[in-house]
Amino acid sequence: MPEITVSEGLYRQLSAAEDQVDEDTLWKMLHQFKRQNTPSE
Repeated sequence: MPEITVSEGLYRQLSAAEDQVDEDTLWKMLHQFKRQNTPSE
């Protein structure tokens, strides 16, 4: 699995919800984050 860097606040939220968040949801969040933070070509 690839490694990503997240803010301390997001890390705490994900750690607290560890048993409630599945991997598919995390991939969707990562995809949305990348789309919002990647400059348009």
